[in-house]
Amino acid sequence: MQNQNCNMEQLVDIKTSSAKNPDQKFPIFLSLDSNESFQSSYCEWNRKVDLSPSEFVKEISNNDKLIIDYYDALQYILYQTNYPETEDRTAVPRTSLPESGISIVVLASPVECMAILLEGGRKCPGDMLLVLSKSWITLSPSDLDPSMNSLFVHKAISFDKGGRSFIDVFDPPRRVTYFVNFFTNAITGGQNAEGEDLEVNLECPMSSSMKLVRRTDDKLWTRIIMAKAGIAYPETLAFGYQIPYKYTVPEDAKIKIVALSLKEGVDNVIQDEIVSYLNSLSERITKVVVKPSGIKWNGCKGVSFHDRQEVKSICDAAISLLWYLEPGDGILLEDFCDPSDEDMEMKDYSFRIRANVCRAPGDVPITTTLVCGVGMKDGPVGGCNSNPQSLETTLIQWNLQESTEEIKEMLIQGSERILSGIIDHENALSVFEKGGIGAQTNIIGIDYFLSKRGEKYVPVGIEVNSHDCIRCCQRYEFINPSSAGKSVWPLVETMIERSQAFMVKRKTILVLGLGAIFRKLVLEAVIEEKFKIALIDTIEDNTTPCVSKYIQYNFSDHTQDDLHADSIVKILQKQNIDVNGCCTFIEECTLLAAMINKKLGCLGAGVKGVAMVKKKPEVEQVLSRCVGDISHFPKAYLYVERSAIIDNIASLSSAVAEVGLPCVLKLECGPRTVCTEICQNLAECSQAFNDLQNKMSQGSDSCVVAIRYIKGTVHNVDLVVFRRKLVAAFVVDNGSTRPGSFTETAACMPSCLSSDKVGQLVTAAYQCCTEIGLENGVFNVEMKMTPMGPKLIKINARMGGFYYRHWILKCYGVDMIKYVFMIASGIKPIPPKLNPSCHIMGVTFDPSTHADVLDSQKFRNAMEHIKGQNDVILTADKDLRNPSFAVSNTNQEEPMCSVAVCTESRVSAKEKLLSLCITLGVGSPEYNVQHLLSDFR
Repeated sequence: MQNQNCNMEQLVDIKTSSAKNPDQKFPIFLSLDSNESFQSSYCEWNRKVDLSPSEFVKEISNNDKLIIDYYDALQYILYQTNYPETEDRTAVPRTSLPESGISIVVLASPVECMAILLEGGRKCPGDMLLVLSKSWITLSPSDLDPSMNSLFVHKAISFDKGGRSFIDVFDPPRRVTYFVNFFTNAITGGQNAEGEDLEVNLECPMSSSMKLVRRTDDKLWTRIIMAKAGIAYPETLAFGYQIPYKYTVPEDAKIKIVALSLKEGVDNVIQDEIVSYLNSLSERITKVVVKPSGIKWNGCKGVSFHDRQEVKSICDAAISLLWYLEPGDGILLEDFCDPSDEDMEMKDYSFRIRANVCRAPGDVPITTTLVCGVGMKDGPVGGCNSNPQSLETTLIQWNLQESTEEIKEMLIQGSERILSGIIDHENALSVFEKGGIGAQTNIIGIDYFLSKRGEKYVPVGIEVNSHDCIRCCQRYEFINPSSAGKSVWPLVETMIERSQAFMVKRKTILVLGLGAIFRKLVLEAVIEEKFKIALIDTIEDNTTPCVSKYIQYNFSDHTQDDLHADSIVKILQKQNIDVNGCCTFIEECTLLAAMINKKLGCLGAGVKGVAMVKKKPEVEQVLSRCVGDISHFPKAYLYVERSAIIDNIASLSSAVAEVGLPCVLKLECGPRTVCTEICQNLAECSQAFNDLQNKMSQGSDSCVVAIRYIKGTVHNVDLVVFRRKLVAAFVVDNGSTRPGSFTETAACMPSCLSSDKVGQLVTAAYQCCTEIGLENGVFNVEMKMTPMGPKLIKINARMGGFYYRHWILKCYGVDMIKYVFMIASGIKPIPPKLNPSCHIMGVTFDPSTHADVLDSQKFRNAMEHIKGQNDVILTADKDLRNPSFAVSNTNQEEPMCSVAVCTESRVSAKEKLLSLCITLGVGSPEYNVQHLLSDFR
């Protein structure tokens, strides 16, 4: 390692005896390295707490003597950083399981992972658990696969919002959904390895593994990854001792590997290779570094610096190191990198840059922090002997502030390419090679030095590590509290996402029908996420292999939903099908799904709320009575306009008079596109009433409703609600409709509205849903934003259809189908940070307007061409290659496909979409794309 982290450092290693009087204030020794320490003369926290093993533990491990040290270290950190002291709640065991369904267990000393623990407390309060001893957890054969093991936590220190923490006992114990193990020989320097056997055949996700750490902490292997990623690195000569796997070095890489199978009789080989290496170096290189590589060689162990002419000392250093190596370790020789001597004021100093890179949900690498440390040029520069500071501050010291953005961009992009290369490599490994079915590298730290190459300063990658990568950044966050959690937030989101995916895969969800639009979307999600669903549908034979269980049952007469619910529950009981909940993606089945959930005792949308959704006037009546004064939200009556039911033609005039003209006539239940007509006078109302009656489905109890016409822009709000609490919300702006039609034409995400207007929409949609009795689920609310605020158009007691799943997944990284399944199985989703990653804008095509275009070979060929493009989202409910795709539906107003583009800005999205429409041959006086997109500005 070159000017790297000194591994001897321990942020807080409290060396005190647990045998001391608990009430006595005792000296605490804080070890900076093995040779120097300083003394703090206080202990201001209560040590009379229950840290004992669980009752079932018969033999106490020798490592349990370390628990009090770990606990004191935690309290010291909390005390000095102004967080509350840990509260002991062990006298009253926690008996309820978390709503989120997750338990993230970190088996570690707190000094390794405080940033993770605190961010976990903010993001998933009560579900981030610090375990100080193996005696607090148990290992059992999995109930799903006896060849695998499940972990259960009986005692832990749980972290909550505001940095609060609690010593808790869990009865029943909580199933571990994500495991982080810092108790290995390599990480603790041989002090505590009791976590190693817990990784074997573990069924739950975990952060890395001992086998993966061997690769990511192999300086030679990660240097090859750097070379493949196009990152600058030192010219390298490496000696590998009993190499366990093949190194694939790119042909143009300046890396040479010499394999050694023995330690004896190889001195001459090492010397000859070193002489050859030194002679090949550029004249500008005056120093070289000799250092060991391997899982135990973190920090500054074995690192030495040499003048290039000191050939004997270089050879002696390498040969000496060889005798300390274990199989799989290595020795690296590399040229010494440092900033230029041009700045005379800083010529004696150097600085290291630490890039922290996390794997966010969706396997997206994100460089979270760039922290520097400054030290003397001829000595190691690391976290143990330098103060953490920002890259910007450091570059100012070296008078390089004008190059800040360029250097920063190189660091961010290069670091993310390195983690991406590691991810790609791990995806190709077998479960055995990875060290577990749930093992993957989720965080790395990359050390760089700045070196001048030609006329340009370039970050030179020195090494990667996966376990000693948080301390430096968390120190910076403690010094700069405004940046708290910045270094690890994607890591914590990945822990949560993988935990919840693991739990929902253990559930079986009953799905009522799939329908034409959702069939493809749902089955895609089932296959991708390996959900277990029992599908009940009216189709006689099942041709869906990804469904765990198929039941054929005719529930098409929804006037008999209560009877259908009883029958379906009996079928489940008779066939011994144990489901954890029921959901549907079809509007007609929402009430039936709610009834089934009620009869099964599962979380559902709520029978009362779903039934009311189908009665537009009742929704209006309930909300219009919400006039009570509340301090936190507007009164819900503000969101509705007058409406009236038209029972027959005779009541038409009185209904219209009640709501006023112009008005909208629509079916109480039915799609807005084909069941809604705007009327300017009574004659148009009469014609519209007759047309709508003809569109009523046979056996439907729907009626015609007159509603006051509302001026404004149209928006769809998809809400995620759990136990009547808002979990997440996503807003889509709709473009102008064609004259005389309510058919959707265009849309964009994120919303063009100001943030406070978006807040009004989300709040209004949430209030409308919960005030009428909707309790749990993903709901789609159609609203208009008027000059006076949001007005409700319609509530759908199901998730939004068509392209919404693809758009929200692309823009926000949230899969709404997964959220539907999670809520149906009783799991509260924990969404990631809902910051849009792109701008999406799209247009929809319906056969009544685009029959000729949709049926043309030019259109189909263009669609096939754009299918594989990452910046284009194509959503279709049928096969576009089928010639009858549109011709057989020329009278249909429902959109059949959507084409959208994704770019960095709204302006570029509009430009790209207009260009794409020209390519597709879309656009006419009746479908003026420029006009339809005019509201998106």
